[in-house]
This record gives sequence, C-alpha cells and structure tokens, in this order.
Amino acid sequence: MAVITPSRRVRRTPFTQGVEAAGVAGYTVYNHMLLASQFRGLVEDYHHLKKYVQIWDVACERQVQIKGPDARRLVDLLTPRDLAAMRPDRCMYIPVTDQNGGLLNDPVLLQVGPDTYWISIADSDLLLWISAVAACKGF
Repeated sequence: MAVITPSRRVRRTPFTQGVEAAGVAGYTVYNHMLLASQFRGLVEDYHHLKKYVQIWDVACERQVQIKGPDARRLVDLLTPRDLAAMRPDRCMYIPVTDQNGGLLNDPVLLQVGPDTYWISIADSDLLLWISAVAACKGF
C-alpha cells in the first residue's frame, strides 16, 4: 500500500510525534488529519485491543458549534430524532440526514447552554452541510 504523508490537505495532530514514537505502521485520513490505523498488523492489533487498554489519538475528531437564539431550531432541522428531552450538559446520539433521509453522519450532540450546541462529528465535512442548511433556511 502507498504511504500517506502529511500535507496541507492531510495534517498531523498534536500527538503524531508520540504515535510515531510508539511505532505506528499505517495511517488513514480522518477529517483531513492523520489517524493511526496499524501498529504491528491487523490481526495482532485486534488481539491487543481485545486484551489490553489502549490510548488513541483522536485529535482528528471535530466539534461543530451552533450558537444563537435559533440554534435549537437549526439543530432540529438536521436530525429526525426528537430532541424534546434535550437538556443542558446532556448528550444525545443524533443521526444527521440529508434532504432524502440518507445518513450523513451519526454524531453526539451536547447542549452546552440554552442557545449553544456542540456536535461531535465523525469523519465528514458536516460543517459544510450545516452551513448550507442554515443559509437555505435563512439563519
């Protein structure tokens, strides 16, 4: 397999140096950042994961903040999940769907305050989708 190297499009994390010191053998790209995917081999890495505690560099995970008096209304447009039980300092799993109901991402939503939400996204450019929905709906 070809080597993935850091560039302007694929960034290192603050912990990449430590991951390399631990003997990383392979990377994948996650949210435009390097994510270690292999150390000793897929099978050996699997057995290690099942038997031992591991610390992973997940600096590639992103938070999208939605803030303002209409923040809740925008968040409601992004997911088919009923958010009526959402409370500050609580998290909910929310599927985010496109205009046809297709799954775009399955993040965790945190209500930080009465008009502030953080969406902890998986690997995608969800911010672009949220920005488009906000623009089309006049937010």
